[in-house]
Amino acid sequence: MPTLNVEIEILQTISQLCQQVEEKLPQWLNLWTPDDFLTMEEAAHDIGRALADGLTAAIVRQRLADPELTAQCVSRAQQTGQYKPNGSRSTQVTLLGGSTTEVRTAYMPPVGKGRGKGRVGIWPVLIALGIWWRTTPALCSEVNRQVSDSNSFRDALTTLQRRGIDLEYKRALTLVQRFGRRAVQQRRHWLEHILDPSTPAGQGKLIGKTVLVGIDGGRVRQRQVKRGRRKKSGHHGYNTPWREPRLLVISIVDQRGRVKRNSLPIYDATLDDADGMMLLLTGYLKALGVHQAARLVVAADGAPWIWNRLPALYEAVGIDRDRVFEVIDWSHAVGTLHDIAKECRWCATKRNKWVKAVKNDLFAGRIDAVLYSIKQLARGRRAKAILSHADYFDRNRSRMQYRTLKDLGLPRGSGIVESAIRRVINLRIKSPGKFWTEHNAEAALHVRSYLKAGHWEQLLHRTLDYAVPWNDNHSDFVPGITESA
Repeated sequence: MPTLNVEIEILQTISQLCQQVEEKLPQWLNLWTPDDFLTMEEAAHDIGRALADGLTAAIVRQRLADPELTAQCVSRAQQTGQYKPNGSRSTQVTLLGGSTTEVRTAYMPPVGKGRGKGRVGIWPVLIALGIWWRTTPALCSEVNRQVSDSNSFRDALTTLQRRGIDLEYKRALTLVQRFGRRAVQQRRHWLEHILDPSTPAGQGKLIGKTVLVGIDGGRVRQRQVKRGRRKKSGHHGYNTPWREPRLLVISIVDQRGRVKRNSLPIYDATLDDADGMMLLLTGYLKALGVHQAARLVVAADGAPWIWNRLPALYEAVGIDRDRVFEVIDWSHAVGTLHDIAKECRWCATKRNKWVKAVKNDLFAGRIDAVLYSIKQLARGRRAKAILSHADYFDRNRSRMQYRTLKDLGLPRGSGIVESAIRRVINLRIKSPGKFWTEHNAEAALHVRSYLKAGHWEQLLHRTLDYAVPWNDNHSDFVPGITESA
């Protein structure tokens, strides 16, 4: 029986490792230097990894040998109309401990002839277990998480090697790229599903809560290959224009307008244009059921691309306009006052005195008084620059009622999205010397957003499980603003 065989294989692995321990135990019991203890601990961990990999390999082979599971997976894949049975083949699977095991299982090539783009076969039983790209789910998670969290790709590989996971550079790079692109693809499928008019909005997660939405943009260098002849090195040259990735944050705030400490926000980012970002935000808010929220606060800077598109968003998610509060970030507004004062070329003391006086009017919502103070400075050569700043306050006067917001216990700034921009984009993707292709940048933004928001397991589940051809689970996916008890 397969169960008996796997038990025998596991017991043999344990016996071999116990023998290794017995051989080294006399030496370990007599160590007395830090170097000896370090060597012992590392060796013990190596044995633990070998045991875990041996156990995992035995279970994988047992599941692949199950004829009922194989028949079920092959049948489901065939019912999609995309793949056809073609017997079994041998392949290798890399485990979390870094070792590989050879397995033989069913393989299904795509229906039709030729090898066009995207026409690749599948291993139905392996992917049913979450084994994509010849790596187990735990290894796939560990590699992608480390790469996303590290300062550079090579730093991530060095850290993984210290843990016994020694993947070749190209193998690790391929794994990360495929995982990232699959994650973006699954997000796109989910977004198409949730934005379908026939899909109902989410229910229950935001009833009676105050929801804060922050939107902002960052900067990243895109790598664009130049056309023409290659250089002597054999490579094409490339341009590095700046692109603006856009990032959204959705969080729950308490009665004082502060982000709840026991909740995890939603982060997501994209290189798409302004309309694409608003569709992404609409999808998240609809899935969460923001129409049931007590209040929705949208905080951002003065970028017109944000505010001009919000009325359509409110209508799409079905929230009453009287429950929505729009706010220009307080720090941005005060920063604009400082920019105006600098145009006057005053000394620091006079600049600060003027800003302090106008800031009091700004906080109280006396925008006409703010405009009067600004226009008093619009003289001579500096008039054009100062009046452009005056227009900023005039067109956003309804979003600058800071005292009212404070009295209502609502947030007055977009610090949460500024922090997310730094953590998601600036510390990794915008780092000096980083140049990204568009596909890789989009994948890195999405994956790192989920990691830094604390939703890594949710991303992993959606990317590995929902991608199985016969699984149609997009209706089950609900992005989580999670709250602990």
